[in-house]
Amino acid sequence: MSIPSDIRSLVDELYQVLDDTERQATQGLFALRRAMSLFPQNEILMQYFSSITNFQFNVAGTRLQAEHLVGNVLMAGVPDEDVQKAGDYLAALLHMAPESKIMIDKVVERLEALP
Repeated sequence: MSIPSDIRSLVDELYQVLDDTERQATQGLFALRRAMSLFPQNEILMQYFSSITNFQFNVAGTRLQAEHLVGNVLMAGVPDEDVQKAGDYLAALLHMAPESKIMIDKVVERLEALP
């Protein structure tokens, strides 16, 4: 069985947002390492580090959930109702993913504004 086109488009869009968020988090870690080398005991920088690694964990978990959902949809004999539920869940993940990206963008902006 192949993935229905509406689910395929959700998955593609979700992966794009996750890739962008992951890329932004990596950029944030580079900026953070530079700042932390100058101020290794700075608590605010430590909080930024914690936030960025939490975002990376969130991205990895969301990607894993999506992969499992797609794998379940591809199994033979999956009822249409379950395929619809998988699509609804992917849509919910897609709705939440940009929120994480916005938050990581704000953290990275603050880090890049540091002298």
